[in-house]
Amino acid sequence: MNNIYVFDLDGTLVDSMPYFKKGILSIADEAGINYDDTLIKTLTPLGCLKGAEYYVNVLGVKDTVENIVFKIQSRLIYEYSNNIFTKPGVMEYLKRLYDNGSRLFVLTANPHSFADVCLKHNKIFDLFERVWSVEDFGLSKSDPQIFYDVASLIKCHPCEVNYFDDSLIALENAKKAGFITYGVYDSHSKQEIALMKEKFSNVVISFNEQL
Repeated sequence: MNNIYVFDLDGTLVDSMPYFKKGILSIADEAGINYDDTLIKTLTPLGCLKGAEYYVNVLGVKDTVENIVFKIQSRLIYEYSNNIFTKPGVMEYLKRLYDNGSRLFVLTANPHSFADVCLKHNKIFDLFERVWSVEDFGLSKSDPQIFYDVASLIKCHPCEVNYFDDSLIALENAKKAGFITYGVYDSHSKQEIALMKEKFSNVVISFNEQL
């Protein structure tokens, strides 16, 4: 059995999407941009930096990338440090994997200023061998190359990696790279569960089911 596990953070390990959506979509709200659910699905795998670039270069927001990143981060860092918690069963599942000798990693679209403090706040940071932000790679989860790079850093073949994410885009690209993919249910992406069941190895409705 493969013992390498890579987890997304938002919507996968932690119940953070309401906060994340509010923070990242606040830029669109302030700019008076009309949008639907496709915007958050586009922005989620990009991370703060590339998300800010998308606002400026694609949506035409009249601001600098640096200022947009600052706005998003300043609005969300308190929430990730204090108010965002793991989903039911996550802590127990991670500890069981860790105790059984599995290698655990995080790959998140969030910067370390969010991800690290959130994992520490939830007392699971030390279970992970490495925590990666997409910004460490200069890529996003919309690019399959990031998953090849992760496997290279782990020093394994992509087909040895169990990957958990709630983003359909991220899962599709991880699968293209050869990862074993697991769709994770989150309320913000519940409409995509049927597609996840068709496309990926497994769908996790609750981590309590994995115990």
